[in-house]
Amino acid sequence: MNLVSKIMVFNFVSDNLGMSLVIGGFLVFIILVVIVFFTLRKQTLKNYQAMLYDDEVTELKNANYLRRNFNNIVISFDGDVSFYYINLDNFKNYNDLLGHKLSNQILIEVANRLLNAVAPYKTVYRIHSDHFVVIFPGNKVERERFSSELLLKLKEPYVISIHTMKLTASMGRYDITMTNPRFNDCLLRSELALQEAKSLGKDQMVVYSRNIKRKNSEAFTMYRFIKDALKEGDFFLEYQPIIDTKTKRIVGLESLIRIRHSHEIYFPQEIIAYAEKYHLIDEIDHYVVHESFKAFKRFEKTKYPLEFMSVNISTQEIKNLGFIEYIHEEALQNNIDPSKITVEFTETYYPEDYTREAEFINALKSHGFKVAIDDFGSGYSSMVRLSENQLDKIKIDRAFITNLSNSPTNQKIVAAIVQLSHGFELDVIAEGVENQEDYAILNSLNVKYLQGFLFHKPLSEKTCMKLFKEALTTEKK
Repeated sequence: MNLVSKIMVFNFVSDNLGMSLVIGGFLVFIILVVIVFFTLRKQTLKNYQAMLYDDEVTELKNANYLRRNFNNIVISFDGDVSFYYINLDNFKNYNDLLGHKLSNQILIEVANRLLNAVAPYKTVYRIHSDHFVVIFPGNKVERERFSSELLLKLKEPYVISIHTMKLTASMGRYDITMTNPRFNDCLLRSELALQEAKSLGKDQMVVYSRNIKRKNSEAFTMYRFIKDALKEGDFFLEYQPIIDTKTKRIVGLESLIRIRHSHEIYFPQEIIAYAEKYHLIDEIDHYVVHESFKAFKRFEKTKYPLEFMSVNISTQEIKNLGFIEYIHEEALQNNIDPSKITVEFTETYYPEDYTREAEFINALKSHGFKVAIDDFGSGYSSMVRLSENQLDKIKIDRAFITNLSNSPTNQKIVAAIVQLSHGFELDVIAEGVENQEDYAILNSLNVKYLQGFLFHKPLSEKTCMKLFKEALTTEKK
């Protein structure tokens, strides 16, 4: 082989060796990229799952995790299992008092106590805020013992920073009986039991039962009934005349909401509680204001000297400053003098609502509306409100007026309320006046306005118009 041939062979081998090294290096690089990719992917997936399934504050698993793994968790116990829905009582007050940082320490302590109670199962989950779920296996006797222990554990004093405080919890329990239970069913039933525990005074456990199921079914039926009535326009208003005690003339009207359905009439006490509970009350209050204002303008056209109209609203509106804007706009659009509209609602029973209620009343009065409190004397802040001098009128609780002539005690109560009201220059309305004896007593006490079947039951707009026209005709004669 000559020199040229040797050089050519050497170059060929060198070129192929270099190419092999390049290809090999590239393959190594690809392998490293794949390894890094899958490592990062695994870590990212792990981080994502942590974000999706772990509660950041308590480090418990959350509702997403429980929903996904619920059946496997229940099946793993291979026996009787109970589902507990737990909520701290009045936790919002502590949250407002201590701030989020210290309040989170309470939640962490609650989580630890629950974990200790169910050890070694670790079946404790934070659903949201101060709501927890515990899944616990055991027969009837074991469930009762566990429920009592759980309430006691959560009642032990909490030492958070420099603060020592006592909290209680309410619990709803659902004993799982289905072969293939569904998470949403168990959560709903235990939550209904929890609501029952809350309504009974808190700091207790209630087991889901047929009675709770029946009450929930009734509530759902009423919810659908109200929704359909709003949609189909089954609501309407009646107007009960308000009488001047001395002259017995009609000087005002109170608008009262009704539902007409399948030839039956449903009244406020059958409607309002459910509407408030299921957040339908705003639509109803807006309807009452809108229709009452339109009717008031029509009444004004009769030239009858109607002094005012009372419009009933829910106490829930005190938390809704948007309502102030709504009623003000309705008055402007209908060209109504706000001083001729009395906004009437039942006084609150809870001290924590009083500040909001005071702000709400002041906002109404700043637009010129008059304010009256219904069922005066039944709530928390009767005397406090008198001292604040916020009101224009009070309506004495019907319970004190009904059969007044046969109750010396109620006569003393009514006399005291009237005397106090007059001292603060407030007008007094007595409702539920049904006989001449009661009228005579209220007249002697100088109660300014009266309502009741002794004078008029609630009337249709058409009947009110007829009354006004007859009264005007009589006066002309």
